[in-house]
Amino acid sequence: MLTIKLSDIHGIHPEFARIERDLNLAPIALPDPALIPKAVAARINAIYPLVVTCPDAFCIGQTTQYRWLTAHMDPDTLVQCIEWPKWKLKGSIDQLVLIERLVAPGLAQITPQQVRDLYAHIGSATDQWPHSYRSHAHLARLVGVKPLKGQEGEK
Repeated sequence: MLTIKLSDIHGIHPEFARIERDLNLAPIALPDPALIPKAVAARINAIYPLVVTCPDAFCIGQTTQYRWLTAHMDPDTLVQCIEWPKWKLKGSIDQLVLIERLVAPGLAQITPQQVRDLYAHIGSATDQWPHSYRSHAHLARLVGVKPLKGQEGEK
């Protein structure tokens, strides 16, 4: 594991970015700054470290988190990174893009009811998750699910 300044990462790996563009997989927008409370950004990065090539320090894993960090955190922010040797990239960069854009979201699926339940839970635990979500519907939009409305969302 490597700890470096965010500014020491030279961006998304050019080949990774090219594949995203060619397949129209590049994120259409950065995650909203309200999604990730800045107070827990370092803990999130510790649990989900960025993956960077070495020795040239291009991001090839957790790229959406990297994009969020560069947009919303100070360039001197220390980040945790897994070092990925350049020789391992040969023939695997397509897989890395697919893991990032296909597998990771599939593993982290969430339902509208779970969003509502989580919103209720974190409302009483703001010391653990200091957030600025305006409502469960706001949180649902941030995580990309259609919010529940009315009785259908009640348990």
